[in-house]
Amino acid sequence: MYKVSKKGWIEAGISFGIFAVIAVIAAFFDLQINKALYGPNCPYAQFFDNLGEMPTYFAAPVAGSILFWQRFGTTKKQHAVTKILGAGVVYVGYLVAIGVWFFGNFFAEEVRYQWVYAVFFAAIMTALTITAFSRVPEKTMRKLFWFAVVLAACAILANVIVQIMKLIWARQRFRTMTPGNPRTPAELLALYPGYDYDGFTPWYMINTISKPEIRTDAYVKLFESYDSGAFVSFPSGHTSAASASFALIIIPDLFPAMRAKNRKWMFWVFPMIYTGLVAVSRIVMAAHYLSDVLFGFFIGFGSAALIRIVMLKIFSKKAISFEEDIPLSITLAEGEDIG
Repeated sequence: MYKVSKKGWIEAGISFGIFAVIAVIAAFFDLQINKALYGPNCPYAQFFDNLGEMPTYFAAPVAGSILFWQRFGTTKKQHAVTKILGAGVVYVGYLVAIGVWFFGNFFAEEVRYQWVYAVFFAAIMTALTITAFSRVPEKTMRKLFWFAVVLAACAILANVIVQIMKLIWARQRFRTMTPGNPRTPAELLALYPGYDYDGFTPWYMINTISKPEIRTDAYVKLFESYDSGAFVSFPSGHTSAASASFALIIIPDLFPAMRAKNRKWMFWVFPMIYTGLVAVSRIVMAAHYLSDVLFGFFIGFGSAALIRIVMLKIFSKKAISFEEDIPLSITLAEGEDIG
């Protein structure tokens, strides 16, 4: 029976401790940190502002390509259904990634018929991606199916949690209160003389329950007329989207040789660095506070860790191994480390 080892619990405790310390710091210094780091014209911040969500947008094309090359069922009809479903997931994933994310970030609004281009390029990318995965050995592809499951689950679970929290907290973004920022209403100081970040609220304050006196209906309407996302600061969606990269932590479990060569750490460190870079960039861009990106980071990290543990427990209970072909599972020693 699989269970979390003592080392795993220690690592979990350290992670929670780091989270708690930063959360306390953010409770007192969120606003001051944003003022100190404010730099929306910084190339680094703009780079990750445009590319930070990439792991989530490409989750569907990757998962769909892996699904396309699975051999579920025993008849040609069943195999055909798998391929159609997989190709459909890839195509829709690329259609959204190109039409919403890529064009939204890199194309001027003046470009006409953007969705025509999105449909065209999605078809090309679908063909190229499926073809590229065709060169992966069948046994490897069968194992990668479980990576696709984890990747999709991480992206969906983290995003659902973040969107629900955004609605409940309804926290105002820093950029909308910063004079000189393009998303700050020009009429702000005229309507509210002496305004000095009066709409700021600490992360532990749930604005749908207890909101600052200044946040009247007129106040909300003013800011939303300039920025539709003015009151969805907490937690950071960009950071959470970047944290979909934590799905990589399941790879060493799928391919035990990587654990034997002590390469498991790479699949934890890379997502941490990437998500951390995205998190800091969101503060510099004035889109989020330290607490926003902290919660976005740990929602993604926690979702991936939880999904991995659940998956390992399920396969451990069935007592079959990833060394075998489909159906896949993992043989785990009692108390094996999850970190």
